[in-house]
Amino acid sequence: MFAEIRDCEARATRIAEADILREAAMRPFRDARTAASAADSTEELRRFLRGQSQFGAMEINLSGARRERELLRQGAGPDEIRALAWDTGSSASLVPTTLARTLYEYMEASSAMFRAPTSRLVTTSGEPMQLPYLSAHAIGTQVSGQGTALAGTDPTFARLALDAFKYGQLVKVSAETIDDAAFDIAGFLGRDIGRSLGRLIGTDLVTGTGSGKPRGLMIAAAAGGGSVTTGGSLIGPTYDSLVSLVYGLTDAYRGTSAGWVMKDSTAGTIRKLRDGAGGTVGQPLWQPSTVLGQPDTLLGYPVFTDTNVAAQGSNARIIGFADFSAYYIREVGNPVIEVDRSVYFATDEVAVRGKHSVDGDLVDTAAVVTMLQNV
Repeated sequence: MFAEIRDCEARATRIAEADILREAAMRPFRDARTAASAADSTEELRRFLRGQSQFGAMEINLSGARRERELLRQGAGPDEIRALAWDTGSSASLVPTTLARTLYEYMEASSAMFRAPTSRLVTTSGEPMQLPYLSAHAIGTQVSGQGTALAGTDPTFARLALDAFKYGQLVKVSAETIDDAAFDIAGFLGRDIGRSLGRLIGTDLVTGTGSGKPRGLMIAAAAGGGSVTTGGSLIGPTYDSLVSLVYGLTDAYRGTSAGWVMKDSTAGTIRKLRDGAGGTVGQPLWQPSTVLGQPDTLLGYPVFTDTNVAAQGSNARIIGFADFSAYYIREVGNPVIEVDRSVYFATDEVAVRGKHSVDGDLVDTAAVVTMLQNV
């Protein structure tokens, strides 16, 4: 996860430098529309932080940033990404592209459940919602006698309740920082708010109890999913146990949405394993990705690391292997930024609050199996 955050920081720096160079290169050709749009949106952000804007809150539309990440993982080029993800046909946006992009990237980098192919629902309001799903398929019968009545069982339906739990982060920004035109205020707010919200939400999407917060994937798996043991409290993952974990999930769930989730330290242990002589010789099981934005793979399935998964230890569920599409994440609208200049008036600072409402739960416990480091 920390490597991905460093990649985000490096990419944000490259993007900022590229925007400066692009503006300088296009100015002689009178194509300053993109640069002017960016400058206008950044200045609007500064007016908003000063309390000079007509808007009481600023909604950060993440659709362009989310689309950009999807295109990046598909191998799209920079020009194609800009055209498809950010060109809305309007001359300017109230929210700087840098703010939306950075906020989304840091939220995603801080939570494996945002990076994994989970099922995402975005609603406009925060009322509790009941999501119906098929909990048991109908089973037909086969008869050989002519004229014999056919029989079978009816499907069974259940409901998944998804609420909207509010998460927030308060950031103090000095008046000098807001007024300094050379300071990347949009990038700063995107990094700070995105990282904080991502860590808070990401924790609950993995280990939340479901009481007053989302029910996390590993908690839901422990309650009803299957497990594979490592064979002893001090025995780490082995080639055999990893293969057993894959096939502990029935073939119906081992599709394009299947993958691993584990802690970084566990990933470091597994990355040293090989496929011969008890994991000490032969080809590495871990295959690094060669495409920017694509996760590494293990036994052919993508790996998503998250600091909230349990570390290796006695009686710990250290790895999850899941069909991530069975985990639903509900988001209410987009993150919102609000400003209050009165809280820190004495120190000439502005309170900037970012908030987002999210819930999550596993719709089918048969869609995940875990590795239990125990006898």
